Parts: sequence; structure tokens; C-alpha cells
Amino acid sequence: MKKASICFLIMLVSGIGSYGQLSYYFPGKGDFSTALPSPDLFFGYPIGDHHTRYDLIVEYFRLLADKSDRAEFELFGYTEEMRPQIVLTISSPENLSRLEEIREEHLKLSDPGLTDKPDPADMPVIIQLGFNVHGNEASAGEASLLAAWYLTASLDDEMENILANSIIFIEPVLNPDGRERFVSWVNQNKGYNVSSDPYDREHTEPWPGGRTNHYWFDLNRDWLPLSQKESRNRMERFITGGPM
Repeated sequence: MKKASICFLIMLVSGIGSYGQLSYYFPGKGDFSTALPSPDLFFGYPIGDHHTRYDLIVEYFRLLADKSDRAEFELFGYTEEMRPQIVLTISSPENLSRLEEIREEHLKLSDPGLTDKPDPADMPVIIQLGFNVHGNEASAGEASLLAAWYLTASLDDEMENILANSIIFIEPVLNPDGRERFVSWVNQNKGYNVSSDPYDREHTEPWPGGRTNHYWFDLNRDWLPLSQKESRNRMERFITGGPM
């Protein structure tokens, strides 16, 4: 078989696998941009078959921002183990070009000293999506990849309308250190044959497990005390509208 034929066959098989994933996760949806590789094509495995390393999640989000005019990549801090904390901002190109203006308009809504406030009906809604606050609830991190790709790659008229009327922030993993602890364990200990036995080594993480962050703190309990670096970085971004 000629080299060109082999390459075409590989591309065909890859495309079939990708289409199967898309029809499963996004049934009834229309066309997608070919300029943005779906997660399974980028990583080389169907989402759900393997736990994705956090550094690869960051790399994929950078790729979406580089190739899509609907997305902007933001680094807003680092964890205790020096993993980047990132956000992908997704909206229409028009909205992305005036993010600061939109932020200031939203702030006016909560200013008690202003009597002439903007009409919320004329403003895009702000949506914050945060995934995987518990490191060993890892399916959320995988879901963030699909969500980000769908929002940036969908060519449906419905998506154009959604993005024209919303600004969506996706933080793919709120607990990068805990996730990486869990993902490393599972990927190192899983077997070729899938096992549902709860006593299988793959499913019995050593203490403290991946739920908590570097200091074994449950970040879902840190919204008020803000005792952890990840939470303080995140709150600083919420308050200032940008990285520290």
C-alpha cells in the first residue's frame, strides 16, 4: 500500500472515531469548525477512556485561544506546586473586543450611588463555569474540554446567538494539584482491562487521595476563609477582573 493511501486511511479512521464521540456528546448538533481539533483528536484518545494530565488541558485551552476568535486565554496565578491557574473567556469576537467596557457596565448595576443605570436587557450575561474542585472527581475536568471545544467550534446559528448574548468564563480545573495527584495514580495503576472492583489498586488511592489540594485542604470549603493560595488567586481575579 502506498504511503499516501496509508495516511488517508489513518485520517479516515480518526475521523470516524471523532464523529462517534461528537454524536454521543452532542446529539443532533450541526457542523463544527475543522480549524479546531476536537479533544479526542488532539489528545489521541476518546474523552473518558483516559485521564488527561493537567498540563495537557492547559495546552489544549491555549490552542483554542490561538485558533479561535471566540476565545481568550488568561493565566491568573499559580498553585502551591506551581501549576498555572487558567481561565478561557469565550464569547463573540465583538464582545471580546470590549470586555473592559462590559465589565464596567456590569459594575454600575451594583453601585448604590448611581441612579441612571444601564438596562440589563441590553447587556450580555456573565457565566462562570468552574470544574473539578475536588481533584479525584476527575470527570469534570474532562467535561471542561468538551464544553470549551463545543462553544468555540460549533457553527450552529444557536451558538452564534448564545455567544452574542453571553460571556463565558471556563476554569477547567479549580484544584490542579489534587487532580494531578489523582490522575497520576490512576494512570499508573490501571490495567488494560477495565475493572469496576472497588478494591482494585486503581480505585484505592493512598492517603490523602486527590480530593484536596497541596495542603490537604478541601477547596470547596475555602470560599469564605480564603486560606489557600488557589482561592486567594481566584478571588483576586473576581475582584479586579484580571490576574494578580
